Amino acid sequence: MINFMYDKFNDFGAVIAAGDFPNAMNMGKASIERMTVDLKLPDGEIKGGPLTLTIKGSDEESGTYASIVTSGSVTVDMIKEGYGLPVPKTKYKYLKAAVSGDFEGEIQAIINTYLGK
Repeated sequence: MINFMYDKFNDFGAVIAAGDFPNAMNMGKASIERMTVDLKLPDGEIKGGPLTLTIKGSDEESGTYASIVTSGSVTVDMIKEGYGLPVPKTKYKYLKAAVSGDFEGEIQAIINTYLGK
């Protein structure tokens, strides 16, 4: 069964321009392995794209973040259909999400805790 429950503890936040999403996640001893980071359109349509989503990690919240995984080109249609970037096991305590590409509108990144098969 797919998990459609999102909450603020899993929310990287929303952006209206390319760059880091505003919220860093403190994973503690938890793992994001086998989960996805989903892109959502909280205000409806966006224009432009394609986009690229990157998940980054650091041992310290204000430290230097290294790339863990980067998507390929993500189109608006892919986001509407339910795009999620699978995240591999990582050693980092803190995670951030970033988006690149040229777009107009608002994009949100959320950890989907469904573990898949």
